[in-house]
Amino acid sequence: MQIKVYVPKVIEIPSEYLPALARRAADSLGDRAQEVSATRGHLVRQAVQDGLLREFDNLIGDDGTVDLVCDPGMEIPLEVENRTLSLAELLEALQYKQTLSDVQAASEAA
Repeated sequence: MQIKVYVPKVIEIPSEYLPALARRAADSLGDRAQEVSATRGHLVRQAVQDGLLREFDNLIGDDGTVDLVCDPGMEIPLEVENRTLSLAELLEALQYKQTLSDVQAASEAA
């Protein structure tokens, strides 16, 4: 019998890498990036695919997907100032170091 287990592990991703990771994760989702809530998993899986976390290389499947989750049971959306951001909104906030109110105003205007 094979059973897949997920072992908690703390990792560190330098903050300066987050905008690029968010960009590539959003690009991989295409138009859905506007709707999908951003999670730590999006960023960590992208970091593994990009080779930033070599100890997880064995989790990359033959199809290039990364078999990794960051929150037990389900991926918990990231929140900033008590608001869940889409992956596209997270990317905007990280790229331009905007405040949440700036991101909200831009989203509502679009």
